[in-house]
Amino acid sequence: MKKTLTIFVCLLISLVSLFSQATNEQPTVKYAFWGNPEAIGVEKDIITAFEAKYPEIKIEPVVSSYGDYHAKLITMIAGGMAPDVMRIDSYYFQDFTKLNAVENLDKFIARDNFSMDIYQPQGIKECSVGNSIYGLPWATAPLYLLLNLDVFEKLNIPLPKLDWTMDDFVRIVKKIKDSSNETYGYATTFNNLDVFFPFIWAYGGDLLNPEKTEFSLNDPKGYKAFEVFSELYQSGYMPKDSITATPDILRRWFVNGSIAMMMGSASQILSLQNVGDIRFEAWPAPHGVNENTTVYTSNEISLSVSSKNKDAAWTFMKFLRGPEGEELYLKAKRMPPTLSDPDLWSLYLDAEKYPKLIKENSLLISQKYGHGLPLRAGYTEVEAKIMPLVQDIVLGHVSAEKAMHEVAPQISDILARTGESL
Repeated sequence: MKKTLTIFVCLLISLVSLFSQATNEQPTVKYAFWGNPEAIGVEKDIITAFEAKYPEIKIEPVVSSYGDYHAKLITMIAGGMAPDVMRIDSYYFQDFTKLNAVENLDKFIARDNFSMDIYQPQGIKECSVGNSIYGLPWATAPLYLLLNLDVFEKLNIPLPKLDWTMDDFVRIVKKIKDSSNETYGYATTFNNLDVFFPFIWAYGGDLLNPEKTEFSLNDPKGYKAFEVFSELYQSGYMPKDSITATPDILRRWFVNGSIAMMMGSASQILSLQNVGDIRFEAWPAPHGVNENTTVYTSNEISLSVSSKNKDAAWTFMKFLRGPEGEELYLKAKRMPPTLSDPDLWSLYLDAEKYPKLIKENSLLISQKYGHGLPLRAGYTEVEAKIMPLVQDIVLGHVSAEKAMHEVAPQISDILARTGESL
């Protein structure tokens, strides 16, 4: 009996020891994000700062280029290897929620009395599904219209007013080309709808109806912007090569003065600032029927449903998207302030760098001129159907009316298959 009891006590001690080792094991949180070398640098700084503050939690980065990122993420989720924390582009966010891949954060927010008021309303809107929160906003910012100041000054053309119209835009584009054989007024890429939305909205159109259940670009107000761009392109007011241009090519044209205006995100601004000698400003998009025509959107940081370290992952998310993480992003000039505290601008602004008016114009856009994208499940599939047709319209191969009416049934099928916006 005594021998049996001794064996039992030894086993119990061993089990207690093993349990203690298991509970003391440092949790590892896998954090997935996209980025170039500059972006990876600031993410490493954030991870280092977090691990210094929370040494009991280890962060393992999972990084890839943007072009491969979301497909890689889907593959990892399907294979049961989802990262604990995932950055998700807002274009895809609704699809991820429909896949039940991201965690409802309401319980964590309530438990910790975590205030969502630190975020801008548009960021909260884009990370919500119904009345619940499924992510924390990341990089809530406008898509600016960038103006090359040297071109405007050289050609003695005044900068447009902040409340300029589509008529002003077309007039300036034509005047720049008519005043200089070396410079075009505007160029754009033809890969994404976001660079066309400001002009679509200016004419009173949209991709979808307000409920996001029906296609709307087959309305004359919807495809009017494509007709305007086709006329500009066909008349020689836009570079012929712009139909296949990449963001890098546009940036090169903008820097060397070949174009006076282009759309630009925060990452494009950072790249221009690194050139060093380019004088430019970040402007709201031109208005028309609607004045809120500047794309104003966000991305999301989400928690995986399948994470085994949800508490640790949530702790990291709060740091990443709280003031500490935000300050590191701002000091690295990764993006303008995306939290609602206007004092954070002091960390981002540099008196020696353009654009000098980005704070004033960003706040104006967020308060008055900003417009959210019509995001829903199936959005990227809809966009992929439309963009080749936009190229054909601009090239003059097909009329905007014919192209949008012919694609409408295909878009309706996608909307029905992917279900209503969540």
